[in-house]
Amino acid sequence: MSKRNFNYVEYGEPHAKRRKTLLQQYPEIKKLMGYDPKQAIPVFIIVPLQLMIAALFYHNYTAERTFLYWGTMLVFSYFIGSILMHWLAMAIHETSHYSIFKEKWQNRYLAIFANILILFPMAMTFHKYHPRHHTFLGVDDIDADLPQDFEVNLVGKSRPRKFFWWLFNPIFYLIRGMLNATPANRWEIVNVIFIGVVNVLIFYAWGWTGIAYLSLSTYFGMGPHPVAAHFIHEHYLFDGVQETYSYYGPLNKVSYNVGYHNEHHDFMNIPGSKLPALKILLQEEYKPLTAHQSWTNVLWQFIMRKDMGLSSRLVRTRSDFFKDMKNYIREKTYRELYK
Repeated sequence: MSKRNFNYVEYGEPHAKRRKTLLQQYPEIKKLMGYDPKQAIPVFIIVPLQLMIAALFYHNYTAERTFLYWGTMLVFSYFIGSILMHWLAMAIHETSHYSIFKEKWQNRYLAIFANILILFPMAMTFHKYHPRHHTFLGVDDIDADLPQDFEVNLVGKSRPRKFFWWLFNPIFYLIRGMLNATPANRWEIVNVIFIGVVNVLIFYAWGWTGIAYLSLSTYFGMGPHPVAAHFIHEHYLFDGVQETYSYYGPLNKVSYNVGYHNEHHDFMNIPGSKLPALKILLQEEYKPLTAHQSWTNVLWQFIMRKDMGLSSRLVRTRSDFFKDMKNYIREKTYRELYK
């Protein structure tokens, strides 16, 4: 396979090695591992809340004040709905690590429930692909988080084109998912049927205005909004050498601490609610690493810096990865995740 336009390295991903070392030095880390059912609470609050807001927009529609009505919806969906939808998406991320409930099926059902208002059935597909991103971070043709060639070539390092990509990031992610698609499993089929039925019910109850509010909230929450900057901050090369970056700003409180990304990749089986405690425990280990304090600044840097683009990722071939990681990844794990 020919190499693509990325920064190729000949060594494996850093987290499995660091995890092994840190567990030897700090065995008390294991006390933080497991699951945290309290993380389900935001889901059971946000879903009815967003439905209530969609209903309010439906019942207050008036043709005489069209501009004011749609302007209000646009502003509300950007400043409120986006944060709530992103919060739900991060709940789905938590369930993909089975860190909310003890049983896998419980996490899956919660993920599908959280997926209701996102309108597009993505929860179970995310469950299928996301573990590969962790185990095979940066591995060409396996890590589905890597941009596709058409994205890299289209955007380059041009500021206007990076801004364009940021505006339509949800669409690019959707296309990326389609290009990486494999045959659907039974959970994905259940997900599609359930979300399809719910979409029909939402439309029947609150019409196009309800669908419009939820769609705008999803679009902003996954794209042109600071909360969605974590898609950029996590693995794009801000200092040229470090593969994963953390964010320690206030928006972690409405994102299941997804900003603690080095901590998360090092210990995927620690719930997001306990990642701040992990950082405190390992503060001397994480302190030397470059980290972000603002997602807005992440967006500004990514768009404005002439040395950054979609190609600013560390990538490794499959052969180089397994050559370096043979003592850190089990053959069983490979068979389960890469089929």
